[in-house]
Amino acid sequence: MAEIQDPTWKELLQQFKKGLEKAIDELEKRDAENIPGAKEALVQRLNNMKLHFPKNNGDIFLKSINDKIQNAFFPNTKIFSEAFDKILKSRTHEQDFIINELLNGFVTSKAKAIASGTQGPIINRMVEAFSKRNDFNIIDHQFYAMFGDPNKPRHYIKNQLEELVKMFGLVSKELVVKKDVRKSEQKVYTFYTFPDDIIEILEEKYLIIDEELGYAYVSDAFDRNVFICMFLANVSINRDDIEKIGGSYTINGISAIFALILLLSFMPKLSVDATNPILNDPNFDVDNMSVIPKSWMMRQVLDPLFEPLIKIIAYRLGGGLWLTKIIDSEINKKIINQIRFLLKDVNKWILGELVRVEIPIFVEIANIFTEIVVEYDES
Repeated sequence: MAEIQDPTWKELLQQFKKGLEKAIDELEKRDAENIPGAKEALVQRLNNMKLHFPKNNGDIFLKSINDKIQNAFFPNTKIFSEAFDKILKSRTHEQDFIINELLNGFVTSKAKAIASGTQGPIINRMVEAFSKRNDFNIIDHQFYAMFGDPNKPRHYIKNQLEELVKMFGLVSKELVVKKDVRKSEQKVYTFYTFPDDIIEILEEKYLIIDEELGYAYVSDAFDRNVFICMFLANVSINRDDIEKIGGSYTINGISAIFALILLLSFMPKLSVDATNPILNDPNFDVDNMSVIPKSWMMRQVLDPLFEPLIKIIAYRLGGGLWLTKIIDSEINKKIINQIRFLLKDVNKWILGELVRVEIPIFVEIANIFTEIVVEYDES
């Protein structure tokens, strides 16, 4: 899309600017201040964003989303294995554990809607299932035992499990046994596994092949990050086919998660007073953490920024098709209501304060903001 002549993109930038104005107005009304200078720091940051974000066709958004979010999590390719490989290698679970936690929670809630009888996180159970076998397959009856609902007919369960398989990009294969030992009749076994080209990628780090015995074992590195990357790869290659990625629920959920990441990245880093007790807490790392004051968490302060940010993320990742699923979406309204709880979920509580852990993507996006603002100021 040619952004310079794109009226939709221009309107989204204007909506974000209006959201900033509302947030600034609300923040300036607040008297609550639990950390000296916090209110002033956030007001200054929001004013800087209002001034600089619309400039040069929203260059800060373009660089942040295109260079940092899309390249790492939604590569522009139609080849599933290529998308998976890029996502898997771009970052580690340790680097982006907050994003992985958010995505894990989202995928689990989505999968539970499919496999409603399942106990515990879906992805954790998938990891466990593949880890227990030496052929890197899950037989259909094992799948039914893990995710099926005994109160529903088998054909219903089968359809639901096919949705679960599709969500992760797994494939089903059949093994025909001409004579079953018990019944002396032909038996067809269905098993689920990873596509062959994905297995080749996994062999580099996550899979150990015993050529002599013909066994495939998972390594200690095999964890839920593999399934999160499979999910993201599936979204990447099928972003133009909404039904293949789970419809509006997926689009709204993904857009909300990365809107939250953007907002956290743009928040200023505070320098707390040397006498603040949080500095003496053993759980606080002054080099890798920053405080997010309670006064910033007031519903009216940050809420006006979420809806325009969600739309901006949706438009950059999926164009007008995704944007139509955000506008007037009941799902989106529910997600926006839950966002402020996500803010608390992805940050730590230390001595009554929310603390942001400075994971790499936060720092990278914050650096883009700083660099562009400096460039504008110098010019």
